Formats: sequence, structure tokens, C-alpha cells
Amino acid sequence: MGSLEVAQKARIILEGVHFASSAEPASLQQLTAREPEVLQLELVLRILLTYLPESTEPELYTGLLQQLADGRVHEPPPNSLRHVQSGKEVSDEDARRLVRKLHLLPIAQDQDVQAGCNDLLSLFLIHRARRIDAETGSIPEVQQLVEPFVDRDPYLRTWFISNILPLRRLDYDYYAQGDDPYTLDSFEKLEGRPAIDALLSRSAQLHDPQAAHSSRDIRGIVGPWIYGASTRKRRKTHHDRRRSSLTTPDSDRQTKGAEPNESRSGWSDVNEWLADLALRNFSLAAKTIEEWDGPCDVDYDGFTQAEDPDSNEAQRLNHLYAQTGLAATYINEDTSPISFEQSHTILFKVAQLCGLYQPSANDDIHQNLAEHIPRDYLDQITDLHLLHNALLGPSNPVTFPTNASLYLASLVLRSCVYMQKLGHPISCRKALALASSANREVHFEALHRTLQKVPVKTRDESSWANVRQQILWLRNWYHFDLDGGRPGDERAMGIFSQVKRQDVEVELLKAFLRAS
Repeated sequence: MGSLEVAQKARIILEGVHFASSAEPASLQQLTAREPEVLQLELVLRILLTYLPESTEPELYTGLLQQLADGRVHEPPPNSLRHVQSGKEVSDEDARRLVRKLHLLPIAQDQDVQAGCNDLLSLFLIHRARRIDAETGSIPEVQQLVEPFVDRDPYLRTWFISNILPLRRLDYDYYAQGDDPYTLDSFEKLEGRPAIDALLSRSAQLHDPQAAHSSRDIRGIVGPWIYGASTRKRRKTHHDRRRSSLTTPDSDRQTKGAEPNESRSGWSDVNEWLADLALRNFSLAAKTIEEWDGPCDVDYDGFTQAEDPDSNEAQRLNHLYAQTGLAATYINEDTSPISFEQSHTILFKVAQLCGLYQPSANDDIHQNLAEHIPRDYLDQITDLHLLHNALLGPSNPVTFPTNASLYLASLVLRSCVYMQKLGHPISCRKALALASSANREVHFEALHRTLQKVPVKTRDESSWANVRQQILWLRNWYHFDLDGGRPGDERAMGIFSQVKRQDVEVELLKAFLRAS
């Protein structure tokens, strides 16, 4: 290539740089259409990336980008061109020297290459989006730039759905008055449970559950963010491998055991967040579970489809979410009537999610649910199953959604309702701990304390008849009549089940006499 031709190409490049830095993408498009051999795709993208001001409205150059991607650039309509003075005339030598000193930015950034993106336009759009956000902080402009191209590349679509969509909703649509908006860079670095805490913190900070929108935020912010989990995992794996290549063999062996569980998903972190919320603010946790239908209930704004609810993975995630609902009822320490009503709502939602027995807050005391619970099922339950960090375990018989666990939860919850009416409220976790205990002294002490708490106003015989009915039901969870009860102490299962029927009757009589 002759020096004259090299100088001519250099001048064309400098002219393109001049149009870009003057925020005149239409003039650059015209030049590109006339000089396609010089201004090819990668070069034009690098010129735009380096010199086009980030404040330039995306709609002024998305047409050029589309044509570049299609492989043929057309001259823009004459009315879209403004008269822009060409760059100053320079000598051939100066033109070549100036081109060598341009230092055009590379299109690709390491994190995207590591995650598997190899589409040049997608790499440009993501890099450009980060620069726009860093310069202007305008996520709506970033969306205007990227949205027209999301269907051309799976990586770009995933990046857009898991970053731009939730970030726009978080800082513009849902919490426009937020004091501390995210930058795109900081949002992309979110990962794991801390990310879930951060994304849901604005809703969780509201003390009034009716004013909070946790279900909306999981559906519209967290769900799309989790959509990009596989991309973040690939990027992190690449980073870890690169870092481990710099370590000694001994340190490499030590770190292998610390790798994250590959079967864990972002939804596990959401379940843990809900379980922790149930301890801090049960009303909000109950409202969230009631309003959100699980991992298939995600708002992608039409950019992709939610996972097929009939797929094996969707059903697995659905059951784990339902298990979180059951766990929440045992985590809850609020013993107010409204809290128990909310727990009934959760049980009904769990049943709906999994197609199981649907408990009702209006279940009659004579309805014999206990006969549907195998004795060996109840016998396998220990205090370890009731620990906070064990309630979400996939093999926990107390919370993994089955008909037996729902029958049990319904009986436990009804026991709490009766105990509250008797003046000695206890939590569901305490009630189940009693029911699963084989210690007679523990059961007798619980019975004694309960009868001591029976309201003083309970003096007439009809009121004590109700107390007796409730106490006997609490003893064995079985349907019975007031005259004879149900025989078979060996089958008793309830929170006073280790106290013999005749001993319960004696304690009832003593309490009645004291109240008289």
C-alpha cells in the first residue's frame, strides 16, 4: 500500500473521529456509506465508543449501528445532516501520526469475554452502556440504546434482562425518590445473598406491611436479576480459575473444597431472605408469600418467557419455595390472633402451590386430621428439625411440603389458637416441640401452666365444658365426644399426649374447683 493511499485512509479515519467527537453520527454514517473499505464495523464501533459523547441521544445512532451489524451502511436522509466543518487540513505525515495517536478503546471488556460473549456489536453496546451510565447516570438512555438489539444475541438479552431491567425498575419505576441509586457497575457486581438483601432492602425497611411491595420487588427486580445467574457464575468461575493458576499446588488444593454448591440457585437466597423476614416482620413475610406465586412468577416485561411451570426444575424450585412458607409458620414468634390467621393463609398458599390438602381456618374441632398422619412420621421429628437453619433443609419432614406435613402444620396451628384462647399463647415451633416430645414431665408442666392461665372469668359450667373440650383435644388431636372420648392412649398425639387421660381429667377438675 503506497504512502499516498495510507495518508488518504488516515484522513478518512480522522474525519470520522471529527464527526463522532462533534456528536454528529449522521455525518459519520454518510462518510461510512461512502468509504466502506476504510470504515469497517470494528473501526467505526471503536470510534463511536471512544469519541462520541456519552450524552448523545441513542436514537441518533442506533440506526447506524443496525446497518453496521447488517453489513451495509446507507447514506442518511439529507434532512438529518447538519453542516459540520471538516477537520483542519494536515499533511500526509501528520495524518498518519495523528491516527497512530488516537488510542481507540477496545470494544471487548474482560468480564464479557470471560462470560462467553463473542458478538462484536453486543460487546460494543454493553461497553457503551457502562460508559453512558458512568458519565450521565441515565439508565433510561442505556435502555434506549440496548433494547432495539436484545433479540440479536442471547448474551446481550441475558445481560439486559438481568441488569438494565431490574435496575431501571429499582431506581426509576419503583423507588424514584431513593437517596442512593445504584451505578451500573456496582449493580453488576452484586452476587449471592448480599445481593438479595440489597435488592429487597427498600421494601423491607417499610414498617407497614400494607405499604411494602416485597412481592412486586421479587417479581420485577429479583427475578430478572436471577435470570443472569448463570452468566455471573461463568464469569466467576473463569476468574477463580485464573486466580488459582497463580497459586501454589498446596493452596490450590486447599481452595477446591471452598467452591460454591453448583446446585444452589439465587432462589435459595430468596427463600432464606423470606425465612429471616418471618422472624423480623412476620406480617410482611406472610403478605409476600400470599401475593407471590414462586420462581415461575417473574415479570420479564416481554423480553423472555418465564420457565415452564411443568418442568422438573420449576417444580423443584416451587416445592422449595412452598417449604419456605411452611418454615415461616414455625419461625414466627408472634402469638396474636392476626398472626395465626396469616399462618393459615400461608398454609393454604402452600397447598395451592403443591396441589396438596388445603387446610382451612374454619376447620372444626371434630374434624379428625390426626388419623391422616402416620405415627412413624411424627416419631421421626426431633428438636433438630425445628432449628432455624434446619427448617429449609430439603429433607426436613416438618417443612418439606407433603400432605402429612400440611396436616401436622394445621393441627399445630389449631393448637396455638386454642392455647391463645386458654390464656397461654405459644408459637407453632413451641407447640410442635411439645407434640414431638416423649417427656411426660414436660407435658404435665405445660398442662399445669395452661390451666393456671385459664381466664378467671371462666367460672360457669358451660365455659369450663369448652375448656375441657379444648384441653382434651390438645392432648390427642383426635375427634371425641364429651362423654367417653376416644380410647387408645397409645395412639395419642398432641401437645399433652404424654399425660394420661385420667390425669388430665383430674387436673381439669382441680382447676375448675379453684376457679369456683
